[in-house]
Amino acid sequence: MNELTFLDLIILKKTTPDSSVENFGSMINTSFFETANLLGTVKIKGYIDIESSVGGISKVTLTDAGQGILALAEKRKAEPIEPLDNAILHALAGGAKSPELLQAQLNIRSGDIAYHVLKLVEQGFMDYGVRSAKVSFVLTEQGFNATGGVRVQQKLPEIVEGANAEKNGHEEAHAEHKGNKEDVAHILGMHHEHNAQAHEGQAHHEHAEHGHHEHPHAHHAEGEKKEKELSPDEHKKAEKQKRMLSKLQHYLVEYSLWLVLVFIVVAIFFGAIFLLLSRNGL
Repeated sequence: MNELTFLDLIILKKTTPDSSVENFGSMINTSFFETANLLGTVKIKGYIDIESSVGGISKVTLTDAGQGILALAEKRKAEPIEPLDNAILHALAGGAKSPELLQAQLNIRSGDIAYHVLKLVEQGFMDYGVRSAKVSFVLTEQGFNATGGVRVQQKLPEIVEGANAEKNGHEEAHAEHKGNKEDVAHILGMHHEHNAQAHEGQAHHEHAEHGHHEHPHAHHAEGEKKEKELSPDEHKKAEKQKRMLSKLQHYLVEYSLWLVLVFIVVAIFFGAIFLLLSRNGL
């Protein structure tokens, strides 16, 4: 969790004296909320500090640890090509186009890969792009020639599966949770049906009460069906709205004291004006 990644290095390299959470997203082609999450993670690792100020600007500064990482990266990027560098280039030629796939294929620590990839980028063997908090790699002509000019044929289904294991596991757990709720609703429905048959000769008001008891379960099952029919885009939009509300709640809590102080000052100001006008009227 706290290990250095290539994206961490990119964030550290792009941090300047004028950097803030609000303007950082444009530098790494990432939305504000994704950028805020990334910067929060890097702060937890101890590489940067985020200072809130009046006016809503959250300044981003490097810590001593972050400056030390940049100094080491600057030193290592001038080193000659090593076996690990060649292995990274061949893995990239074989289709490992992300830091996660490189780490899974080479079984090397994320921090070591980050330094070596930055060196290969600085020396012109490969390039990278960032989009929506994801990094993708590509070989340059120099890097392609360094692999012998022949694309390495490799199969990566297991690597891709391992890199996406967490995402798939989350989706399967969500689906299983839905299935469990549907099973419970089904069992409850069977139970109510059995009770209706056993008490068929009872008064009409008992059947009405029984039907009223089943009604919430029918709505619940219908709600589950609608939730299941959400398209991937609608589900992604719903998740983004949840993150937006969470971020809004965070800022409201963080700046609540300032809002209260501003309200008090405004109230005192208008109260003084009212008192002054009242005295002049007398």
